[in-house]
Amino acid sequence: MRKRHMAKEAQCARCNSGTESINNVLFQCPLARLVWAHSAIPTPQGGILDNSLYSNLFHALNVEKEYPKDDVQSDLVPWLLWRLWKSRNEFLFQGKDYEAMSILQKAKEDAEEWRERATCEKSEVETEKTSTPLKLNPKQVWKPSPPTWLKCNSDGAWHKDRANCGLGWICKNNKGKLIWAGARAVPRLGSCIETEAEALKWAAETVVRFGYIKVIFESDSLNLIKMLNGEDQFWPILQPTLQAIYQLLSQIPEVLLRFNPRGANKAADRIAKETFTFMSNVPKLYSVEPNWLKYHVRNNISLYGEPDG
Repeated sequence: MRKRHMAKEAQCARCNSGTESINNVLFQCPLARLVWAHSAIPTPQGGILDNSLYSNLFHALNVEKEYPKDDVQSDLVPWLLWRLWKSRNEFLFQGKDYEAMSILQKAKEDAEEWRERATCEKSEVETEKTSTPLKLNPKQVWKPSPPTWLKCNSDGAWHKDRANCGLGWICKNNKGKLIWAGARAVPRLGSCIETEAEALKWAAETVVRFGYIKVIFESDSLNLIKMLNGEDQFWPILQPTLQAIYQLLSQIPEVLLRFNPRGANKAADRIAKETFTFMSNVPKLYSVEPNWLKYHVRNNISLYGEPDG
């Protein structure tokens, strides 16, 4: 930053100890060291990352050759480097300060998305070569709604060791195009199913506010859907939330509630997990796909299944 005449001090703004450099940001800053320590990437034999950027990059990018028998997750390395650099920029220019585990989790999600995309593209190429339709499990693929209907998928992200949990939902038309999506971090609730119920309630609140009249709501919580459809008794702890959902759904002229397997609910799941990176509990609404969601929105559309009837 000092070289670009954007800062007076040459020190790292995050740790205030080392001189800011690419090597410091990616390897030597205490936050970077903590991220690498929590990852499955082995440190050099000496146990300390070198003062040389080139030595550190050589080690990180060749770790699979150095430890061929270990599960080192070498494909995670580029995403760790990217997330460390991105978190530095967000810290400097937006005031966002992420924890090491949050950076590591985002890198793992990036790597997983990349693997899924590569697998999907490989399958598409093989399909074109053989002229054989790609076989997909219809139960694990998001299906568009019938014409004139919207489909709203919701999900909750909950972990017993986190202070917050995440609510996510996404509303799409019968072409699979995003209409609205919502992401919100809330103080941790008592259980996963309570989080799922809150996510569905928030989705219903927003849909009612926008005045949509034909909506299919889907959740990957089978117990929740059974309770709302009268197929199972209310759990006492969920009763206030479920009654609020009923009251909201009664304001929508035509509405359906359906269970959707987790594999077909990836977009909502991705939104809910994104909230773990939020610095506040202010809800966020999207009418355009954010970059981190594009793959899941477009990949979840079934090219082979018929719309839900």
